[in-house]
Amino acid sequence: MDQFEQSRRLPSIGSVMRHQKNVVLACVAVMLALATAFVIYLPTTYTAAAAVLLSPAPGNPLTAEAASAGVVQMTVALETEAQLIRTPAVAEIVSDDLGRLVPDSDERLVVTVPSNTQMLEVSYTAGSAERAREGAQGFAEGYLAFRAERAAAVQETRIERLNEQLAATDISLRAAIVQAGEAGASAYESQQVQLLADRLAQLSNSVSAEEAIGTDPGTVISDAALPTRSNGFPKWLYLGAAAVLGLVVGLGIGLLREWRRDLLRESDNSGDLGIPVLAQVHLATEPVLAQKAGLATHESYRRLRTAVIANGPRPYVLAVTGLDTDLSAEIATNLSIVFAEAKFKVLLVSTDTQERSVERLLGVERRTGLAEVVLEGASARELLIETRGISLLTAGVRTHDVDDLTATSSFRALIDDLHQEFDYVVIAAGPAGSADGDSTLLTADSALLVLTPGATRRTLLVATMERLARLGVATIGTVNAIRPTPRHGSAAGATAPTGMTAHGSHRRRRSPVVEREDTATRGDRVHATSID
Repeated sequence: MDQFEQSRRLPSIGSVMRHQKNVVLACVAVMLALATAFVIYLPTTYTAAAAVLLSPAPGNPLTAEAASAGVVQMTVALETEAQLIRTPAVAEIVSDDLGRLVPDSDERLVVTVPSNTQMLEVSYTAGSAERAREGAQGFAEGYLAFRAERAAAVQETRIERLNEQLAATDISLRAAIVQAGEAGASAYESQQVQLLADRLAQLSNSVSAEEAIGTDPGTVISDAALPTRSNGFPKWLYLGAAAVLGLVVGLGIGLLREWRRDLLRESDNSGDLGIPVLAQVHLATEPVLAQKAGLATHESYRRLRTAVIANGPRPYVLAVTGLDTDLSAEIATNLSIVFAEAKFKVLLVSTDTQERSVERLLGVERRTGLAEVVLEGASARELLIETRGISLLTAGVRTHDVDDLTATSSFRALIDDLHQEFDYVVIAAGPAGSADGDSTLLTADSALLVLTPGATRRTLLVATMERLARLGVATIGTVNAIRPTPRHGSAAGATAPTGMTAHGSHRRRRSPVVEREDTATRGDRVHATSID
């Protein structure tokens, strides 16, 4: 187990993309759908801005006195002016000019004071570029109009009050002159006349000075321009960000799923598994018996044969066993056939008394075999049959009382007796981990484990290797059973897709090596089809 834990590592991004691509694509699709809905319902807004240069004016926060005062008072005055633009009085003026209520419920007015300036920046946000420009320009001009009206009103009030004082002073002066001209007038009356004359002159000067004060509120030094682009990021950027986020989330989920499932993959090598991978065998597209040099299935079994020859000196007993899927019969049968093709003397032993998978693959009818040899003492040599260039010992016809068939001493004696006569004895064993399967492996020189990438868990392989090590069973290596996508083609000599004849008629495919057709009555008799 320690060896497994040390070799285990996070799956690669490529592995996640290959085996969890549906998860990744689903996450990307969900994120894009959410982003699309967000973009559809995201309001489109535009912002326009106008700049106003203020002039000191009577009756306004920014007076001549504030402009000539300190920085703090100047700043307060400008901030007060900025707040003044947001008042209902200014909004009413702008609404009358534009002929609509501003700002509307989905519109926004923002006024800022640029630092170290005597300016105001009026920004207006609306649902269209034209309304944004109208709002910014309207509030800038409306505010100046309000400011000018207020300054004129204040100036008029001041002048009116000065004129009232001037008229009252003139009346008082006339009365004082009359009193001073009468006989017996005192020096006080003469002095009073002089004071009132001076007061009248001062008031006249104040009226002239007040009339000379300018009421210009300021000017719009930068008109609001029509916005050329909406606020916020472009919509395609939201979709792109959503796709990237979906890809990251999908890869994260896929990585977690791949890690938790812990399945063997085709790309796993000997260092990853802690046991040599002798070959990857293609099972589904092309029959191994087809004598065509380039067929992938046939070539994959030839590579497996070379690996077994290199690691198993003759005479050699090899037990083929599966882990989570029962492919041992197919692998053992096809491996025996390619051994025979190379002129090796091969014995294939079928141990499956129930399904008789080897017999069905080779098209051999039910007949006496292993069960009768082990349980009844029949002669094994007399029961051997020759088919496809190999010697075959069938599982037998006896189906009762065959538990622990391969665990008996008779079975071990049988293998010991026969293996000297053959280069290779290949046993189609039961699943590793079962009592029958493990007892079969004990009679062999080594075991060949059949793995199914994408289905076999690493933990199952590790548990099997640990159990076999405790049993003292040597393991020659593993073979990956691959079922590639069928290829379709019309070129001469191309193999028909699985389940179809060359003429297109349907038939049931029993294995990648040999095929059979059910009889019309679906009886017990099994017929083998011919193999090209």
